[in-house]
Amino acid sequence: MRWPVVVSSLMLLSTSCRRTVYVAPYSITLPGRGNLVTGQLGDFTQTERTLSQAATGDTTPRESVVARVDERVVADREGPVFVRVTTGHYSAGDYYDSLFVRRADLRPIREHLAYPQRRIDKQFDYRGNSVHQTNVVGAADTTFVHEYTLPVYAFSEIETLIRSLPFQLKYSAILPLYSEGDDALELDSVAVVNDRAGKLWTVRFADPAIVAMYGVDASTRRIVSYYVTSRKTHGHAWKEYSAP
Repeated sequence: MRWPVVVSSLMLLSTSCRRTVYVAPYSITLPGRGNLVTGQLGDFTQTERTLSQAATGDTTPRESVVARVDERVVADREGPVFVRVTTGHYSAGDYYDSLFVRRADLRPIREHLAYPQRRIDKQFDYRGNSVHQTNVVGAADTTFVHEYTLPVYAFSEIETLIRSLPFQLKYSAILPLYSEGDDALELDSVAVVNDRAGKLWTVRFADPAIVAMYGVDASTRRIVSYYVTSRKTHGHAWKEYSAP
């Protein structure tokens, strides 16, 4: 479980099926309450190829993930909804993730995550301050609810959030991200750190495990570069983007 270092006061209360997290007041960007820019979100498809490189030993870059990302705006009972579907393959097999968020404020609505070869299937129902979740692992299924004192984003929408930040130098915020892998809340930081002649914005994302740098085209708000470093191993990874 990755708990953030950016928050100095955090108390966790838990029971077998419900968990409530209290966080100290900081500059936190919340779903429905931030100054996010979402008008650029529309229909788009691309392929993302991730290459990894160890810090020591064999430092030959190796392909670690290949994924197709499909983005669409659809009508929903919640209003216009931005749908991001990712289908990919990595060393342990295939994976699939579909996420529905409100386009206006990026508040997550529902999500489905699956690893077929590992026989893992997760369903998420986001309800503001709570996440209602069902995990199916093999033949066993578990349903539980996590409740928080603040509304959360889905961790899998981090790139959508990066693209939607107010691009102003020195802008920074903490994002409450629900980690679908750990089934837990993270409080992670984002900061706009560079503007290259008004053409490319650089955004830094950090959590206890990684530090990532995103390059975002200023006119389209599309991510054109991604470079990440592991805090533990100091290894690196980056993405190559192309049409499918």
